Amino acid sequence: MTTISKTKALIYCRVSSQRQKTEGHGLESQEYRCQQYALQKEYSVEKVFLDDFSGGGDFMQRPAMSQMLSYMDDKAHNNYVIIFDDLKRFARDVQFHWKLRTALRVRNATPECLNFKFEDTPEGEFIETIIAAQGELERKQNKRQVVQKQKARLEGGYWPFFPPPAYKQIKDPLHGKIPTICDLELVNTIREAFEGYANDRFLEQTDVQKFLQERNFCNGKPVYLQMVKRLLTRVFYAGYIEYLPWEVSRRKGHHEQIVSLETYERVQEKLNGNALVRTRKDFSITFDLRGFACCSKCRQPLTASESTGRKGVKHPYYRCRNKECSERTKSIKKSDIDKAFLSELSEVHPNNKVIDLTHAIVRDVYEKRLKGAEGITRNLEKEITSIEKEIQILIERVKKSQMQEIIDVYEVQINDMIKKKRLFEAKRISSASYTVSVGTAFDEVMKYLENPVNTWVNGDLNGKRRVLKLVFAEKFIYDRESGVGTAKPSILYELFEQFQGSKIHDVEMGGIEPPCK
Repeated sequence: MTTISKTKALIYCRVSSQRQKTEGHGLESQEYRCQQYALQKEYSVEKVFLDDFSGGGDFMQRPAMSQMLSYMDDKAHNNYVIIFDDLKRFARDVQFHWKLRTALRVRNATPECLNFKFEDTPEGEFIETIIAAQGELERKQNKRQVVQKQKARLEGGYWPFFPPPAYKQIKDPLHGKIPTICDLELVNTIREAFEGYANDRFLEQTDVQKFLQERNFCNGKPVYLQMVKRLLTRVFYAGYIEYLPWEVSRRKGHHEQIVSLETYERVQEKLNGNALVRTRKDFSITFDLRGFACCSKCRQPLTASESTGRKGVKHPYYRCRNKECSERTKSIKKSDIDKAFLSELSEVHPNNKVIDLTHAIVRDVYEKRLKGAEGITRNLEKEITSIEKEIQILIERVKKSQMQEIIDVYEVQINDMIKKKRLFEAKRISSASYTVSVGTAFDEVMKYLENPVNTWVNGDLNGKRRVLKLVFAEKFIYDRESGVGTAKPSILYELFEQFQGSKIHDVEMGGIEPPCK
């Protein structure tokens, strides 16, 4: 008895949104209908390909479609029937519709659709083109409507896209979906990154990158510099909305801010300034004092370069670049300036008693502020809870009211209460930021102040730059003739000097009067 082999079939199902994935016309229902169709036709379904890729363009960008074509290539001896639930699942673009038809034809595959019969006749191709064009038109119209709605939301001060880190979209009774702070720990990390970079605690973007990596900003994944740049340029975190690709200029947003606009602008100035820096060809040689060491005659920064000796030995040196200066053509050995600088640096460090006293003063001030902040936070939380109850009462009244005039009054009151609530929430976040350990930040600074010579000799380039910023208030002036260099210590060391000797005992006994501003 001869056994008749069944026609082999593949099923392709596709949705273009999460909503379609979960509703009645999702992947499961499509697959069920296609399986029933194959059963009626007595096809043998060999494999099912499911796609939730969004977009109606190039079919090769759809993962499941690409897998299906590769699957057919690996089994080129089989002539498959490809079952689609709807012609719109095939391709919603006329150009790619016929490209896909060609791709199937060269593989000896026959497309079949539950609601459309493919015919290789002029009339059939005409109808097929019309239906594909209709699908393309609907896709473009839907895209245009989505863009128009999103742009309108942007112009109204709302962020319609996926919210950035620390936020999630929450439905609000008046505003609709609005980005709302959902992770206070992440908020503190972002605020610290902005303020640290703005105030030169983080000198470079790589410092911010290291900080975010230590804080596990990406949940165990690496933090890339591109991500740091994207984070620091988001005006969203300052409470504003801006989307230049759609010509939406900056405007105040309805979401909660994490940093002040002033801090954000300082960060942008620093980023723009760094963007103009060019890497020198001789950057491989560590000229630690380039830009900091200055000529004793004209007070202009010395330039740095190297010369090559007869045997190819490199000789690094500094030189004044001021054309009007008498020292312009005279070179200074790098080793001479380094020696003079280390001598100057070794003279500026506080003794252990001053360091211990400074620690005690900072911790005492912090603990007092922390206690006050904790009380403020508790009061703000009570206020927020009370406002939320009032808002809910007003919403219930709106539902029961039949008069538009009364509804309008209630909506104004609800809007005012929501603004008040968001103000209290912003204050609560600001108050909660005091919970960050003062010890970590203070110890980081003191590491550079306690023994600056050790940090300078053994530290990396970023560490040396921090030493220059924290230890000195002015540039390092080097005299070529005397070989002596001088630099004014920073205000921190001036304060340390005031605590030296007998003054330490006075401070311990009677406390210290904070300086007047």
